[in-house]
Amino acid sequence: MLRWFPRIHEDESLYSIFARYFIQSPHLSIREALHELFNDSRAVLTPDFPSNLGVLFNQFSLFSNINLDEFICKHTPLNYFTTFIGEEQFEKVFNEIRNPKRKNVQMLTGLVASTVKETRFFKYCPLCFEHDQKTYGESFWRVSHQLPGVLICQMHHSVLHYSSVKYRYRNAELHTPNVHNCKPSEKSMCIMNEDFTKDELTLLIKVAIYSKQLLLNREKYNDSQLTKKYKEFLREKGYLTSGGNVKQSHLYSAFVSFYGLKILSALQSIPTSEENTCWLKSIARKHKKSFHPLRHILFLMFLGKTVTDLSTPDDNSPFGNGPYPCLNPAAVHHKELVVSQLSIKRCTDTGYPIGTFTCKCGFQYTRLGPDKKAEDKYNYRYVRCYGEVWQDKLIDYVDNKKYSFRKIAKILEVDVGTVIKYYKTPKKQSSEQGVNEISKELYRSVWIKTMGENPTWTKTQIRKSNPKEYAWLYRNDKEWLNCNSPKKFINQSPKNARVDWGSRDLDTLLLLKKFLLTINHKSRPKRITKRYLALAIDKLSLIEKHLIKLPLSKLFIESLVESPIEYRERLEAWKKEKI
Repeated sequence: MLRWFPRIHEDESLYSIFARYFIQSPHLSIREALHELFNDSRAVLTPDFPSNLGVLFNQFSLFSNINLDEFICKHTPLNYFTTFIGEEQFEKVFNEIRNPKRKNVQMLTGLVASTVKETRFFKYCPLCFEHDQKTYGESFWRVSHQLPGVLICQMHHSVLHYSSVKYRYRNAELHTPNVHNCKPSEKSMCIMNEDFTKDELTLLIKVAIYSKQLLLNREKYNDSQLTKKYKEFLREKGYLTSGGNVKQSHLYSAFVSFYGLKILSALQSIPTSEENTCWLKSIARKHKKSFHPLRHILFLMFLGKTVTDLSTPDDNSPFGNGPYPCLNPAAVHHKELVVSQLSIKRCTDTGYPIGTFTCKCGFQYTRLGPDKKAEDKYNYRYVRCYGEVWQDKLIDYVDNKKYSFRKIAKILEVDVGTVIKYYKTPKKQSSEQGVNEISKELYRSVWIKTMGENPTWTKTQIRKSNPKEYAWLYRNDKEWLNCNSPKKFINQSPKNARVDWGSRDLDTLLLLKKFLLTINHKSRPKRITKRYLALAIDKLSLIEKHLIKLPLSKLFIESLVESPIEYRERLEAWKKEKI
């Protein structure tokens, strides 16, 4: 039972906590210390994911109010390595750390197959080391400094140094940072300042900041979520074709230009030009394998996104999420986000999406997508329908306010010809409406009279007798025409019964029985299947397509057909008899 436990620092790794406990305890050997911590002297203490932490936590919970989940997430790189593998896989990794280890955590996180290798020696920041010595009288290994790709301290923006303590050294030794193993020099620097420009160092600082954000991130994203969000980000940046495919060559050149080969080499992430091995091409497509968190960070930074952007609602529309603005200048809600009705189709010429937006005021317009800027949603390509609100406002401007056509065109954002056209249209429609009502009654009466005089006639016969009336009613009153026409005559004649299936069933059954008599039981047996029997009697098409119509043959075949296990048993019996 633990009688004391050292103070735990923020961002301190579990390995560092255990090392400080061992150095400050009276234990003479690491085995004794491990036995007291884990009740197991053979416990394996790894620098990133120690196992059986549930036992340890139960012992030292008296010294801290922190819960087990928070303890593991704060003092191991768990969140960093599990952000991009999904919630289900995260639970598996978490259980392996909490319980006695049964599987390799590196395998579960996909790190074994990654070409991004972990650090060989513990890394430290000289400024952090100096601060710790002054504040606590000792220093400790930070989780954020040991992450792959972190070459600069995200707090002090200074280059990290390699210590002389090996990162993965099992239980042979436990070391804390001290003046003997942390001697800063030019040779111990992770990178040389002189080798990188100011902009390149800024990118490396950003990588360190993103890595620290992953350590604190609790959200998990599976392959399908990542594929969907990355496609959305690529579309925003113009790296997708109109058909939704990635412009791989454009993406490759822009990515390499953004970072430069020097940084990509330092971060072990130079994309290759080969199709199957290029991680950049693979991460931009549907994810069929896992990728190192460092490469997700580089991809997000290139696209101008952060990890939190992955949690934003899905935006699969090329025009973004609704509601959309109404662009009707005559409406009181002009440019307000009130339009919810959107239909999308592809342009046959360019392949780009065309959105049709319809407002409740009747104004309908189209836009060519996808949107590249937020201002794009306030522009339209064509107006399909101006609507009653727009037309009423036009008539009011002319008849009541006596505005000129040119002034009205400026207010309603159209040309003068459109104003004149729609001002005359309502008057023309009102005069035509009266004529249509008279024509409707006349044509209806002729149609009904013809039906009454010829009760046995079909709709086609009435149409031939009154072609003019039928054409007008079909174009202008189709619903009435369908309701007031003779019902369609359905032919109830019996089905073609030229095949006597009963007789054919008996013939097929007889052929099957005759075939069974011809089987040579001394030769190597063949598995009896439906196809085998059908081929034997030369009735493959009949049995495969019409067996349901041959009930006797169907039952007989089903009684004969063997499963693979039954055939194997019969084959073994035949072999024994042969011997």
